[in-house]
Amino acid sequence: MTVRADHIHVAYGQHQALRNVSLTATPGEVTAIVGPNGSGKSTLLGAMTASLPYRGRVALNGRDIATLKPWDLAAQRAVLPQASRLAFPFTVLEVVHIGLQAGTAGDRREVPMQALARVGLASYAGRNFQDLSGGEAQRVMLARVLAQVWRPVEDGQPRWLLLDEPVSSLDIAHQLQVMQIARDFAQGGGGVIAVMHDLNLTALYADRVAVLSAGQCLAFGTPPEVLTDDTLSRAYGCTLRVSAPPPVGIPFILPHAATA
Repeated sequence: MTVRADHIHVAYGQHQALRNVSLTATPGEVTAIVGPNGSGKSTLLGAMTASLPYRGRVALNGRDIATLKPWDLAAQRAVLPQASRLAFPFTVLEVVHIGLQAGTAGDRREVPMQALARVGLASYAGRNFQDLSGGEAQRVMLARVLAQVWRPVEDGQPRWLLLDEPVSSLDIAHQLQVMQIARDFAQGGGGVIAVMHDLNLTALYADRVAVLSAGQCLAFGTPPEVLTDDTLSRAYGCTLRVSAPPPVGIPFILPHAATA
């Protein structure tokens, strides 16, 4: 049981956003998609979630997503977009309940509060979602998708979290918290696919990494295999060195010993 994208092509008019990209994500692992701005990371996730047109084939737990009904997809995977806007004054708890109603734990009314507690926002349940900071809103939306696939494995099949830049608005402590949530979900038997910008967090938490550049996949493998000087320099268009200390006197901050 995997999420498998085979020979994916996506075009916006004359612009080829993705060209022949293939990727396989395995349950029990965190699969990260990295690359510079405009490389096709979110576009690839959009194809894998059936939220935009594409050529090629995407299979979810062995079934072509083009053949699955929306409720079948919702029962097997939850998607966290880059940004979420609500036009109505829902409370935080009501927002998380949306995920519960869409997913596999609809009979467990305690799940939304458990999901809020998981992201550190249990005390925010009655607050208006529109009054939250960007980082708080991002964590509430993560609670929503967690509620949708609360059990990483259901009826013997893995569930999936597909996350588009899940730590982009967060401070370092909450970045570590969110990445640990992803790691715990994978260790529970589910699968995680996450678009990432932070290469250090990617190296720390990902099991597999796809490096995209100009709509193509330059490398796919374990972090030591693909997060190399050559691959990253080609992908980002600048000279990069992995694990090279900075000049004397410049602080160098990495979460090597940090815990959420």
